[in-house]
Amino acid sequence: MSIQKGIGLLAVLVVIGIGLLFSIKQSDIKHAESNPTSNVILEPTRDDIVGQWRSVVENPAHKNTLARRYMRHTFYQDGELIVENEENSSLSSNWEYDNGIYMVTRTSGTSKFIEQFKLTGHDTLERILFQSIIDGKPLANYNPEDKFVRQGSSVEAAMKILNIFESSNDVTNFIDPNNLSVGTSYTLSRKTPLMPNYGGSDFAGIIYAIPGQPIKILEQKLVKNVTWYRVEAGGREGWINSIALYGQKLD
Repeated sequence: MSIQKGIGLLAVLVVIGIGLLFSIKQSDIKHAESNPTSNVILEPTRDDIVGQWRSVVENPAHKNTLARRYMRHTFYQDGELIVENEENSSLSSNWEYDNGIYMVTRTSGTSKFIEQFKLTGHDTLERILFQSIIDGKPLANYNPEDKFVRQGSSVEAAMKILNIFESSNDVTNFIDPNNLSVGTSYTLSRKTPLMPNYGGSDFAGIIYAIPGQPIKILEQKLVKNVTWYRVEAGGREGWINSIALYGQKLD
């Protein structure tokens, strides 16, 4: 075979390979768009984990079941994580995002606990690392393979809910921030920014609603897959997006 023919054959193979790769990527994108609960994660972002996640019950006697509160993780946009791990009890940690991994760090005296989480789908989450360091010495380092489901998602709706702490008098009833009702009022539990316009482009005109302040939903818009609400708060109007409401106890 001549050098020219060899080069030509190589060029054809490269073109075919690129074409196959492109077709695979396109099929993945179409599958993800048609199935919002698909395990295909194209480009996870920092805010994709924000919200409340229920723990999947590992007991084989409770298949396809989620715990109502036990080990429920609430990731806040400001980098705080609240874990409800016992009846009427919770732990606070800090989390950050790095290249597809959500890293959680908590310190207690001379002890340090490190966890890593990874999205396996838009509404499914897995804890892939637990590490403890006591008095500067590593004590544990393993993959717990704990699974979680986004509260308020269609995945959760297809599963059973087990109330492990039925006697609890402080159960938080979750209201889906993506489906607030127009004409209804809700009470905020955290300081929340109100934008002058939906889309969040005018940062100079931001005002803040304070914790405990009621907001009335006047209008709802979907902008780039994010739900925005025009609200009235304290006699003033502004726009709040659903991301800012995740993790809040909305009464």
